[in-house]
Amino acid sequence: MAERTERCATRPAGQVPGAGSGGGGGARFGLLLGDEQPLVRRGLRALFEADPAFRVQGEAGNGDTLMELARLHRPDVVLIDADLPGPDVLGVARRLVEDHAGRYAGVVLLTSTTGLTESRILGAARAGVRGFLHKRESSEEIVAGVRSVARGGVAMSEHIVGQVLAALRDDHPAAALRPAGELALLTPRELQIFRLVAQGLTNQQIADVLVLSEATVKSHFNRICRKLALRNRVDAVILAYEIGVAGGVAEQRSTA
Repeated sequence: MAERTERCATRPAGQVPGAGSGGGGGARFGLLLGDEQPLVRRGLRALFEADPAFRVQGEAGNGDTLMELARLHRPDVVLIDADLPGPDVLGVARRLVEDHAGRYAGVVLLTSTTGLTESRILGAARAGVRGFLHKRESSEEIVAGVRSVARGGVAMSEHIVGQVLAALRDDHPAAALRPAGELALLTPRELQIFRLVAQGLTNQQIADVLVLSEATVKSHFNRICRKLALRNRVDAVILAYEIGVAGGVAEQRSTA
């Protein structure tokens, strides 16, 4: 789960861990569950109720009911089946993020084996979704991913960044959509790492390319996020394509 739960920015203003559960250092994260199947909801409820980090505040079988519960309970994190009936899931996700009046509501999409299409993943990321997990993953991975999002991080299966890349290539096939001047904030090494992240490479792969330790790559990437106001790797991928700097791996090799 090292890449799956990596984050690179501080929690948005106004958010406090466990805020939906009463606040305080020992408070648990308030959680809502959205899935059409009662049996699946029952299993997820049992899974999270067994973890002391969470308090399950409710469950819903459709998007409308989920939104009603969200307005009532103001959860810290919401786990949603990507095929949840009712309003479009991306619209629901956007409302869950925006309706918290300055508070951050973490949203995690739980997908089937077939997963989401590339364009839907990109749309979900832009809507504020911070987690993409598969139903086939282990209970431990699902709980760890949701916990990461509840804490302000991200959770995504390893192939998600690659799908975002493919979607961006289709969405922005030509020139840059925004100026690249902000990249002047980066050191040459940080720019190398930024471009490799934009290609979907993991920290370990970047370390291999640049002959660095994985810890050093992580440290550089955290600084990149702070300088460019990025939340995570998906934000970095989107920015790189919008300013047209997602180059090839070979040109990033360095003996430095």
